[in-house]
Amino acid sequence: MVNWKTTLSGFVTGFPIAIDALVTAYQSGMFDEKSGMQLMLGIGLVLIGAYSKDHNVTHSDTLQTRRKLRF
Repeated sequence: MVNWKTTLSGFVTGFPIAIDALVTAYQSGMFDEKSGMQLMLGIGLVLIGAYSKDHNVTHSDTLQTRRKLRF
């Protein structure tokens, strides 16, 4: 988790999509092409949110910080 705001937005966006895919697959008894793709989309959105960072957040382990420490 890089930033709580992007993680929360990815979770809020992707979680309902993934849950809807799981419910649809459960009701029909199997994953079809639509519900499988919908599940992958939901999981992808959650992961993108979890590994993204805000535009105004910097971390101490950036390349610029490492360069400054060497000189």
